[in-house]
Amino acid sequence: MRVAFMGRSIRPGATGVGRYATNLVLALARHLPARSLNVFLTRDAPRRWNGEVHELRAPFATPNEYARAFWEQTFVPVQTRALGCDVYHSPNYIVPTAVTCPVVVTVHDLAYLRRNLHRLTSHVYLSALTAFALRRAQVVVVVSEHTRREVEARYPHAAGRTEVVYEGVDPALAPPSPRGLAEFRRRIGLDDPYVLFVGTQEPRKNLVRLVRAYERTVDRTGLPHRLVLVGPRGWKIDDLDAAVERSPVRERIARVGYASDADLACWYAGADLFVYPSLQEGFGLPPLEAMAFGVPTVVSNRASLPEVVGDAGLAVDPCDVEGIAGAMAGVLADRDLAARLAEAGRRRAAAFTWDEAARRHVAIYERAARGNAA
Repeated sequence: MRVAFMGRSIRPGATGVGRYATNLVLALARHLPARSLNVFLTRDAPRRWNGEVHELRAPFATPNEYARAFWEQTFVPVQTRALGCDVYHSPNYIVPTAVTCPVVVTVHDLAYLRRNLHRLTSHVYLSALTAFALRRAQVVVVVSEHTRREVEARYPHAAGRTEVVYEGVDPALAPPSPRGLAEFRRRIGLDDPYVLFVGTQEPRKNLVRLVRAYERTVDRTGLPHRLVLVGPRGWKIDDLDAAVERSPVRERIARVGYASDADLACWYAGADLFVYPSLQEGFGLPPLEAMAFGVPTVVSNRASLPEVVGDAGLAVDPCDVEGIAGAMAGVLADRDLAARLAEAGRRRAAAFTWDEAARRHVAIYERAARGNAA
C-alpha cells in the first residue's frame, strides 16, 4: 500500500497541527513498509526521519498560506497519481479537489467556524474547504470524542465515517537532566518558581482570564511564583496585550514566545503547575505533555480537555476567574495534592502513544483504500 501524506504543516517553528503531523509521520514510518509513505513537504520543512520516508518537496518556495494552497491543489494531485498512491491523507482539514485516490482527512476541531476565535480569512477558507473534504473523504479522523460529536452534529453526512484516534506525547520532549535544567534556568535568568502555560496566544486559549486569575492568586496567597506563557503570538490578542500591560504584577508575567523542543522540555520540567483554561480544544496536547513530565495540571472543564485529562488533573469553569484562581492556589499550597496529581498525570499520559495512533491509521488507510468507510 502506497500512502500520500500532506505534510504542509511541518514547518520550522511549527506548533499544534505541525507537531501532530511530524509525530504521526515518524510513527507511521515504523509501521509501513520502507518508502511506501510519501510525504509532501515545503522546501524549508525540517526532517526528523531517515530514508524510510519518501520526501517530495515543493518545486517552489511557499512562504504563505496562499502559495502552499496553490502547490497542494495543483502539483500534489499530479504527483499522487504518478506515484500510484492507494490513499491520500491530509492531517489538516483540506484535500486537493483533483486528487483521484481514496481520501482520509483529519479534523482537529471546529473552532474555525467561530468568527470571534479565528481570523476572517481562516474562517472563510476553512469553512469552505473543510466542508468539501468531509464530503470527499472515505474516512474522517478526529482526535477526540468531543470533536466527533461536533463534526457529526455540524456535518450529518459525515456520521458513520468518523474515527477517533488520540494523539500521543512527543518523544522528542525528553526530560532534561538536573544539570541540564539548572543550566537552562541560568541561561534564561529565572530563579523563581513559576506557573506555566504552553500554546499559541489566541482568543480561544482564554489567556486574559488566566492573567486575572494569576493576579488574584498572587494577591491572596503571597506565593512567589511567576506566570510563564510559552508560545508564539497568534491573532486577536490586543486584549491580552492590554491585560498584561495593565496588570499590577506585570513584571512577574513572562511571555517567552516559541520554544525549541529542548527548551520546551525544560519549561515543562521546571514548572510547579501547568494551567490550560482553553475555551475550545479538539484534543489539548500541552496538558498531556505537562502530565507526562509530572507537572500538576489545571484545565478547562470544556470541550475535549476532560476527556484527555480525566481525573488526573483539576477541571474548572474557564469563564470563572475565581474558580481558576482557587484551583491554582489550592495546588500550589497543598504539596500532597500536587504530588497526587503529578503521579496520576504520569500514568494518564503514558496511555497516549503515537505508535498506537500509527497502528490505527494504517488500519484506516487499508479500509479507505478498499473503499470501505466502516
